[in-house]
Amino acid sequence: MTMKNNKKIQFLLLFFTMLIGFVFATTVNADVTKDGDVYHITTGQDLANLLGNDSTYWTESEEIPSSIKISVDTDITMPSYRNRLNTNLSGLVDINFNNHMFYVSDKANSSFIMTASSANVDVMIHNLKSSDSNISNTGQTTLLVPDPNNNAQTVQGYLLGYWSLFTYAIGLGAANTGTITYDNVTINYPNLSDGVSRMITSGYVPIKFTGTNLLVLGGQAGTDFGVVSSIKIVSGITKMTWGAAGDSTTTQGAVSMFNMSTGAAGQSSVNFTVDSGATAIINNHTQTRVFDVGAAYAATANITNNGTMTVTMDGYATNANTDTTSIRGSFLVGNSGLRSTNITFGPNAVTNITTNTGLINMNNTASLKVNAQAGSQTTLLSKNTTSSSTIRLFNGNATSGSSLTLDGVAFFSMRNAATPPLQQDNMRIVIANTPLTILGYAANNDTVTARYVAEIGSINGAWDGNGTPGDQMSPPLATNNSETKLKPAFGIRFEPGVLANSYTVNPSVWNYALSNPIFPADNTPVWLSRNGSGDNTQTFDIYDSRSQTASFRLQALVTGTGSRQYGFKKNGTNEVLSLNDQAQTILNASDFTAGTIGDAATAGHWTYTTDADHGLLVQAARSEKIGTYAGSVTYSLVDGLE
Repeated sequence: MTMKNNKKIQFLLLFFTMLIGFVFATTVNADVTKDGDVYHITTGQDLANLLGNDSTYWTESEEIPSSIKISVDTDITMPSYRNRLNTNLSGLVDINFNNHMFYVSDKANSSFIMTASSANVDVMIHNLKSSDSNISNTGQTTLLVPDPNNNAQTVQGYLLGYWSLFTYAIGLGAANTGTITYDNVTINYPNLSDGVSRMITSGYVPIKFTGTNLLVLGGQAGTDFGVVSSIKIVSGITKMTWGAAGDSTTTQGAVSMFNMSTGAAGQSSVNFTVDSGATAIINNHTQTRVFDVGAAYAATANITNNGTMTVTMDGYATNANTDTTSIRGSFLVGNSGLRSTNITFGPNAVTNITTNTGLINMNNTASLKVNAQAGSQTTLLSKNTTSSSTIRLFNGNATSGSSLTLDGVAFFSMRNAATPPLQQDNMRIVIANTPLTILGYAANNDTVTARYVAEIGSINGAWDGNGTPGDQMSPPLATNNSETKLKPAFGIRFEPGVLANSYTVNPSVWNYALSNPIFPADNTPVWLSRNGSGDNTQTFDIYDSRSQTASFRLQALVTGTGSRQYGFKKNGTNEVLSLNDQAQTILNASDFTAGTIGDAATAGHWTYTTDADHGLLVQAARSEKIGTYAGSVTYSLVDGLE
């Protein structure tokens, strides 16, 4: 009896389990399985069935939702397919590749088109990962990929296509207000150089990056790394590499790494942005620029770093001396549709841009405004070893109104290996809100050749002050031969001024016999001049590069053995200030002599020199016991006036 009951219970449990499975795992198509609100697919055709605007997949019994979640459960291959994204979609299209990859069977037709009819759709692509075993494919060679219709079979296909999985269509009108987001995407094909494949082709659809992303594509001979009007690194680290390091391939026919010149009606700007806390790493190993910006519809180009951005451009050799548009502007070049270019290094942003040639050709950026904000750390470097005047960081003549504004930066450094980074009369340099020190450097080393303690103001026109209206720094930077010191510098660094002790005071010695007539017979104490061999001439040197008008105090206190009395006597006075173990002001900034503005050795230095009868003195009387007395003087620097 007991055994029969047990069997009956087992049967019921088995039936219940099967029922649960039937309810929660529903096959809605021969190839698509729906689990809750997630659609699971195993072929590229499944993806086309779910998202294509021409799809007959959806029926009255299974209406297309406004938003959809898709799980890709294996590597898939897109069929020869290029159609609009389903116009019934209006929300989020969330695709999790689960570390699988998609391939294409047709390079020219392998994507979904996002247009104004799908303007509000946000596409999220998660966890897409390339296969390391396939990254060596080169040229036009096909490889075996999963069949678009049956993953159990293989067909001849390709790693990437001319269009990315979600793309735009030329000539379809208004700008798209939806977005494409890559989240933890790895597409690593460093050897793929077929002259057709692109990494990103979102066109007028903005693309975002979150998480950790790696996009690597071999140097092309005919097309760009990407065609996109707006890129934003929202969070995490995104690394994009074009070409092979050290390969220096020529990219004939390609406009740029990021061709941002494709606009749409209603689109007023093209944008590359790194958000605060995010990191962008861009490696361009090809012989073309990173950004090509501007079009008839996109009159403004904005390059903004609020996080960390590292850009390396080494397609040309460091000794290249070709005067071409590409080599003169390896970071950014504009075209005829451009009206203004804004490059912003936001608060506390860290930016490192290194090129083997020039950086920006200002002849075709229209009005160029470079703005480095509070706390930002910016390094611009050209490694080119030729002395060509066309291979500078900033080349050509800027349009009227162009400027470099530095507002409370941690530092802003621009350096060429063999020529000054700026040309004469190219753009206005503005030091805003916080005074900065300007340092000029020699070629290929850190030898300071010029030093300027700057006020808030601007350098308008030529570095040598001969521009129109000329040098407007207050006080004028052109004073003290700036034309011979700063203009030819190979490196120029702007940094906040500092206040520091830069002096070393040698030990003071008094060696007197008590029988010396200097001591009165009535034991009246007298102040003794220094007569040792170490510090009879006493020099104090303060470095204050915060302003051309210094404001500080030098204080002193004395500790030591016995009751010895020390004092300080200013030059030109007879009064001696008695010192003790409490700090007292002995000199104000107004007592010091300023160094020469522009001079590398003395600018920012404030000196005060005394003879043996002034400065630190000691007091003694005839009744003193014979012996050696030692004391310690502590000098301290205090900001501000008494």
